[in-house]
Amino acid sequence: MKKRFRLVLSLLVLCLLFSLTGCGKSESNTTNKTLLVGTNAEFPPFEYINNDGVEDGFDIALIKAIGNEMGYDVTIKNMEFKSLIASITTGGLDASIAGMTITEDRKQSVDFSDAYYTATQYIIVPINSKITSLSDLNGKDIAVQEGTTGDFLATPADDNEVITDSTTNVKRFKKGTDAVLELKNGGVDAVVIDANPAQEFVKANKESLKYIVEDTSTEEYAIAVKQGNTALLADLNEGLARVKANGTFDQLVGTYINGTSTTDATTSTNPFVKFVDKLDRVFVQTNGYMRLLNGLGITISISLLAVLLGVALGFVLALMKLSEIVTGKKTIFSRIANIYIDIIRGTPSMVQLLIMYMVVFHNRFGFIAAVLTFGINSSAYVAEIIRAGILAVDNGQMEGGRSLGFSYGETMRYIVMPQAIKNILPALGNEFITLIKETAIVGYIAIQDLTKASDFIISRTYEAFYPLIAIAIIYYILIKILTKLLNLFERRLRKGDIH
Repeated sequence: MKKRFRLVLSLLVLCLLFSLTGCGKSESNTTNKTLLVGTNAEFPPFEYINNDGVEDGFDIALIKAIGNEMGYDVTIKNMEFKSLIASITTGGLDASIAGMTITEDRKQSVDFSDAYYTATQYIIVPINSKITSLSDLNGKDIAVQEGTTGDFLATPADDNEVITDSTTNVKRFKKGTDAVLELKNGGVDAVVIDANPAQEFVKANKESLKYIVEDTSTEEYAIAVKQGNTALLADLNEGLARVKANGTFDQLVGTYINGTSTTDATTSTNPFVKFVDKLDRVFVQTNGYMRLLNGLGITISISLLAVLLGVALGFVLALMKLSEIVTGKKTIFSRIANIYIDIIRGTPSMVQLLIMYMVVFHNRFGFIAAVLTFGINSSAYVAEIIRAGILAVDNGQMEGGRSLGFSYGETMRYIVMPQAIKNILPALGNEFITLIKETAIVGYIAIQDLTKASDFIISRTYEAFYPLIAIAIIYYILIKILTKLLNLFERRLRKGDIH
């Protein structure tokens, strides 16, 4: 058991050292003809996750075609839309293609390629809505995708000539799908979004939604790169010109934009047939069940590695804090441990995760960043649990061990710790359970965990109830199994106490 534990810790240390050797690199990867491109696969038909769980869409096919023309090996990274520009500026990405509009504000942070598509804004409303234009949205509740042109167009401001009523309420969502679901559920009066995604959203919900053409605002999409990366920018522009000249661009437009990329929703009126059709569409047609299984594996992997790291660090921190009891005064070790625990417990795990991923690892090695974040976060709580468990053991046990000739370390190892483990096991079990549920936020750094799998299903089917209920059941079963195992282990440890 000890050898296995040491092996796991050694692997974690090796992973960390491997990650840190590359976390300081910020230059472009174009020197070896690889191209890491970021996208936000929640914007059909330009980018979405297909039924095989792979990034697909017009933008994805276009950048791969450009890469093929210019000799680049293109790798796609799916992430939050608002993180794309930050990732480019920090060197985490070489470029981004995500239906991103050229704006003066964005030009302050990145350089843009030649425009490859011109789009307009559409308004999505309930099928019986009386809204007919953008001006009708004054004073209404509007849903938009955060940071998009629809967001700017719908938000009242000094330079907004159409939406001028300050009572207009704009709800911002990270995904266009979530904005549409808010509309379907009656939470808003309309959604303002780009034309082609609007058409896709309505097509999938044609029994309840319609769109209105709002052509007063046009925008141009382009590929974003780091400022000053003129070599890559020139290659992208040349590649774009080539795919337009050889007909590839028009073929992609025909396939993704003028073609069919969304499955029609069921229109049956029979409740049982409708229920079965929805289950089939949600979990089978989209390969949703495979996404859930894969996500479950990732969730368990992150949780197990993080709890091992948390227990190891927590034990060290607990001993550091206890050093002041041995010496009778505060030591440098106890001060360091107190500061560490105070900072970790005083900051949200979400902030810690983003700092670890975006600042330390520069938007790379997401799995390792998640394990380290949750392990470090958990260690602060585990340290207090272990410290309390050790202090709960009667002082006479330590004195008895020392009187028998054991050293302090031997007494802790053979006498105090076995008794302390019995006291702290329930609390450690609760910490592990909490850790499993906390990992649900790893989707923010593009890790396809269990919760992110449900997001994928929702974005493809516009059905929130079934996938959310499914992951709730999976989490419940997982926690229930873990609780049973912990209870069994605890009973075995306490057998010696029963006479």
